[in-house]
Amino acid sequence: MTMGQIKKAARWFADFIEVYLPVAVFVMLFLAFLINVFFRYVMKNPQNWTFELSINAFVVVGLLGACAAYRTEDHVIFDLLYTRLNPKGQNILRIISYVIVIVFFTVALPASIRYLVKLRAVTSIMRIPLRIVFLSFPILLISTVLRSAYRLVLDIKAFRNKTYVQRYNTEQRDTSI
Repeated sequence: MTMGQIKKAARWFADFIEVYLPVAVFVMLFLAFLINVFFRYVMKNPQNWTFELSINAFVVVGLLGACAAYRTEDHVIFDLLYTRLNPKGQNILRIISYVIVIVFFTVALPASIRYLVKLRAVTSIMRIPLRIVFLSFPILLISTVLRSAYRLVLDIKAFRNKTYVQRYNTEQRDTSI
């Protein structure tokens, strides 16, 4: 396999986990919500499974959606101090923040995986194993660590080269909205 093929496969896998899977789960959530509304208000016979499915799907969409938001730099940030610094200070602050994220998320990962492996609980109505629902959490940790490590390397290189300013998102974004 060439490096180009490996990158293409990695991009497809990231797209599947961070974009396509959350979209599919959200469509399932929305359909369950519509079924719930229909049965509750038209048939006067509420279905509990639709509520349970919606809640668990929301967890998956939220956690995997956070991966996509971090990927495209569309997540919420508190940058009151950061924006007041010069580019070198911003670069240093980014390096520190990536190191903190990498350390804490890496430390949390093994315990999270061990917990999921031992977790035998299922949802009360549909009997969905909760380890499936919460599998999106270690995926979030892994995705964030990998992207943070990549950005950390870029920021260290920028610091060495004294360029300081960094733009990680290489995907085209529509800024006309």
